[in-house]
Amino acid sequence: MRTRPALAFLTSGALLLVAGCAPQPAPAPTSTTPPPAAPPPPVLATTVPAGQAQLIVNGRDVGPIGPVVCSAADGFARYTIGQTSFGVTVVITDDDMPSVRSVTIGDAGGISIGYAADVSEDAPQAFRHGDTLTVTGSGAGTDSTNPARVVPTTYQLAVACP
Repeated sequence: MRTRPALAFLTSGALLLVAGCAPQPAPAPTSTTPPPAAPPPPVLATTVPAGQAQLIVNGRDVGPIGPVVCSAADGFARYTIGQTSFGVTVVITDDDMPSVRSVTIGDAGGISIGYAADVSEDAPQAFRHGDTLTVTGSGAGTDSTNPARVVPTTYQLAVACP
């Protein structure tokens, strides 16, 4: 009668020994292909063709936009770009080292933004590169689907008069 428990004990010990000696399964193959890299952020052109503009909002290139209309009066230059629903207007001092007086960007990728000197913080920077003007700035934009929502926004603009 004692042989059954002893036999059961020996059988279970033999099973553990066999299981411990069983070959281990091969590891799953690993991929040598690296994960896809994120595309580089868009780069603002320092020159654009006459009558064209490039706009980048929150790191997204909105693409070339136009038409461009330029005017100058009383020491200020005004750049008006695009159609009414997607209009961009920039007013700068008309000199070699321009300062930005106002920027209005309407619904670029769902965001609208405005800047007015002496009212807004964080003045945008403007530079001339030959016939191209570049403007870079940031501020609080509004979401076109929910105008009460304020969206931190960065923008870059390159524009050349026709």
